[in-house]
Amino acid sequence: MTDAREARQTQSARTPGVGQFVSLRGRLWMVEGEPDHPLAGHRLSCIDDDANGEQAQVLWGAEVDARLHDEEAWASLGQPGPRGGGDAATFSAYLRTVRWRTATAAERDLFQAPFRAGIRLNPYQLLPLRKALRLPRVNLLIADDVGLGKTVEAGLVLRELLLRRRVDFTLVLAPPSMAQQWQDELQTKFGLAFEIVDAEHLEALRRRRGYGANPWAAGSRFILSHRLLGDESYVAGLRDVLEDFRARSLLILDEAHHAAPAGNGRYAIESQFTRSLRDLCDRFEHRLFLSATPHNGHANSFATLLELLDPQRFTRGVPVRPADLEPVMVRRLKSDLRALGEAFPERIIEPVVIDGLPADAPELVLAAMLADYRRIRDQRIAALTPAQAARTRLAFVGLQQRLLSSIAAFARTLRVHLAGLDRVIAGERAEASAADITDPTSADEEQAALDLLARRDAAATHAAALAGVRGATREQLAAERAHALAMLDVAERARALPDARVRWIVDWARTHLQHADGEWRERRLILFTEYEDTRRWLQRQLQVLLDADDPHEADRITSFTGVTPPDWREAIKRAFNDPTAPVRILICTDAAREGINLQAQCHDLIHVDLPWNPSRLEQRNGRIDRKLQPSDTVTCRYFIYAQRAEDVVLGVLVRKTELIRQQLGSAGQVLGARIADRLARAGIDRATAHALADQVRDEEVDARVRAAVDDLGDGADARLARLRREQADLAQALEQARARVGVDPAELQSVVGLALTQAGGAWDHAATIGTTPVLALDEQVPAIAHDPSWHVMLDELRRRPMRGGERVPEWRAARDAAVRRISFAPAILADGRDAGDVVHLHLEHRLVRRLLGRFVTAGFRHGLERACVIRTAAARSPRVVLIGRVALYGEGAARLHEEVLSVAADWRARVPGAPPLRVLAEGRGAETRVLDELIGALRTARDADADTVAHATAHAAADVADLRPALEARAAARVERVAAEITRRAAAEARGLETLLEARIARIRRERGEDDAQLALLLDPAEARQRAADRRSWERAATRLDDELVREPQRLRAAARICATRVEPIGLVYLWPET
Repeated sequence: MTDAREARQTQSARTPGVGQFVSLRGRLWMVEGEPDHPLAGHRLSCIDDDANGEQAQVLWGAEVDARLHDEEAWASLGQPGPRGGGDAATFSAYLRTVRWRTATAAERDLFQAPFRAGIRLNPYQLLPLRKALRLPRVNLLIADDVGLGKTVEAGLVLRELLLRRRVDFTLVLAPPSMAQQWQDELQTKFGLAFEIVDAEHLEALRRRRGYGANPWAAGSRFILSHRLLGDESYVAGLRDVLEDFRARSLLILDEAHHAAPAGNGRYAIESQFTRSLRDLCDRFEHRLFLSATPHNGHANSFATLLELLDPQRFTRGVPVRPADLEPVMVRRLKSDLRALGEAFPERIIEPVVIDGLPADAPELVLAAMLADYRRIRDQRIAALTPAQAARTRLAFVGLQQRLLSSIAAFARTLRVHLAGLDRVIAGERAEASAADITDPTSADEEQAALDLLARRDAAATHAAALAGVRGATREQLAAERAHALAMLDVAERARALPDARVRWIVDWARTHLQHADGEWRERRLILFTEYEDTRRWLQRQLQVLLDADDPHEADRITSFTGVTPPDWREAIKRAFNDPTAPVRILICTDAAREGINLQAQCHDLIHVDLPWNPSRLEQRNGRIDRKLQPSDTVTCRYFIYAQRAEDVVLGVLVRKTELIRQQLGSAGQVLGARIADRLARAGIDRATAHALADQVRDEEVDARVRAAVDDLGDGADARLARLRREQADLAQALEQARARVGVDPAELQSVVGLALTQAGGAWDHAATIGTTPVLALDEQVPAIAHDPSWHVMLDELRRRPMRGGERVPEWRAARDAAVRRISFAPAILADGRDAGDVVHLHLEHRLVRRLLGRFVTAGFRHGLERACVIRTAAARSPRVVLIGRVALYGEGAARLHEEVLSVAADWRARVPGAPPLRVLAEGRGAETRVLDELIGALRTARDADADTVAHATAHAAADVADLRPALEARAAARVERVAAEITRRAAAEARGLETLLEARIARIRRERGEDDAQLALLLDPAEARQRAADRRSWERAATRLDDELVREPQRLRAAARICATRVEPIGLVYLWPET
């Protein structure tokens, strides 16, 4: 005892140096800095598996039981525990957990994240990950088609960067409607907890920590709405945390096209969102941008978006070259992947032609009356300038769009329009600014409440009405007013009645959604409309006509709009995708057109009205035409009135939209935007409808479209050829990675099951779905039922979250909030759908991390008997295997590489004078056989009898002494190779960056000496100002790049510096023959 105490005192007296490892406070630390004066402490970083990277600064002499960590682990490995050896199952679980938790940043092309996620993985989804791993700064544009799984692709990149210790702070910027979905998918599929920063979060944080608390300093993973990016109350604290530049930070920008400058002229103009984002982007080291439609046809807009992504590679105002784009962009189309055999549904676009209506049908009468109203107004505005006439027509366009949507929407808008006319006739002439007249195609932006939405829509309509009276006499206005009143009379009588479309939907629903007795089938339907007034009218009609207004059927029809609260949105989405939920019809406004997953139970969609922008039509269709759609086909229907002349144009618009998608990919949005602009400027004139339809049909690819195709590499032949090569390479790389670092679901289930049993829990085999075992956790066992921490863990597995106002006990007891069953591989139903009531557990799932954490915590390792004897039928004679882990650490104890190594020998009992054990040669047949025996033995994990265990482990200390030199020699050789590879790659990346920066600086200076004087003459004042601002930014960009040319290559080389290496023992295994 005295010797041990003296040894500890001697250890404490020794002062550690940089790169050494020390034990204190129950953990293992790497020394990163020594004190520069007596009162300063040592700077430490924790290297334990369950607290890696934690920082501490300590006064060495003041710490209790602080000591250098030299031989402790090796000494304990050779000492038998109370039973003389560890039980085989626990020891096997420990070894496998250690192996699963190793990761490397040294092998550039090794995929590790796919095996730590709960996803159904397709090889094509690995391309963003491959490109990311080849970039020194991960600046990547994921421009895959709608519905290909960009969120999963971004999640894989994020998880890989975390494993490689390249990221420690992440912000996701997403549209408001997508924030909750991002949070859920990152949590369930990747085990990553993100906090949504909103008003509720700020209020809760300030209650806990005071008004001055910075929300961005209270974590490392956040989600922020696009809408809040310009709000200083949210962004100021973020800038404080990021400072001018934060290494190891990642920005994920969803729907990134919102940041691109826009405009209908020759030069796109930046928005406030663009400028706010620029201020933020430059502070992040890594950036992922996601958008299915990144190019709007303006070359300067695309260049600006790419500069936000990667300012070292792109400069706003400087044309983009495909060679620069290739390393940082991923772009695939569903149609191309389907052609190569990927399982995506076939999309059927089906018109529903309504014909044979009586001549007095309100839809037809009002369309004719509105055409007459246009004719009356056109006669008046013929004398105006083209610009004045265009603004005057906006009132008609707004009325026409709403009439084509529903009489209910038309009636309300017409009332506001009439109020504007009345004010002008009464002498209250007012001028409307251009800012007051909103884009009539943007009817349903997300607002705080329905009444606010209505007021803003009314304000826009009123502004358009005021703009439309320019130059009108009182007599002309009186005539227009009389015609508008006549329309309103017809509209008011019809606005609460079902129209032909509603009657068709009801007939279809009774046939396909209901049985003959009125009971509902499992099939579901999505209805899309552009306007909230139409949504309310449609929902009322269907509830009455389908008997869904009965209280017992109230949940059959629901809606998803821009003003639906976020928690309701998630509940609606979850119910619509849940096969056991009652909802059958979901009515959506265009707030649901981006990114929302609605495909799990639905393959039918009807456009009640048609947006004039083809991109919006495509986004709507993408809600069901996307990855993990179980049906072989999805059907998207739209209505055409054969007796209404305006519908000729609408029918051509839909067909043109599909043609654009098939022929041009995302570059087609350029053509689509031009078509939308043509329609929005003047609406559809009944007298020239057929000519306008011909113009839409014949709209051709021009220079802007060709530029977008070239920029995006969307030429069909080039796309398919590139895709074939990529698919083959990715499939091969995935299988190679699976062999190296894959996690077998059966092994994971076995290890987690053992950990659950040791924690006092239990599960039962509940079912088999396909080939996947499905398990049910037993909530009633005392260890779970009486432990509040388990209650919180199980809450994450419940079928639905807690509702507002619901009490926790009530929620946990609710039948529809039961704990779902679990599996360790995707549970796929016969029709291809994921089983909705089964949670796919994976290595990073919170429940799995909690249970496997038992095997890697410092306390468990200290108590583990790491000399184990396992019986195996494969061994003919006893073998012994020493297993260790080698780790290379960079700054901040970041593990640049981890690897489990082993050495093996034939074993014999010790006799005096016997030579040491002879290590089997590395990679030779004998050692390979022994390691194969070890893998098999760990799977079966059968304990040897007590006498055998005692006999073998009595020699453990001597056996470790014999094998350790060989293990350390192998580790040293491996460290040398890995360190050389890390250094080599860092040097190559630094040289590549130097070349890139030098070329970019030279190109900026060349462009600065050139000027397109002809273009400058064609720009309007706002466009000219934007172009001048872009050109002025070149000097700042060149200066910044000059600075980065000095600084950034050095930073890359420094990040690859090896600060310390460590070889630690993991275990000693004796493989004992059965006989």
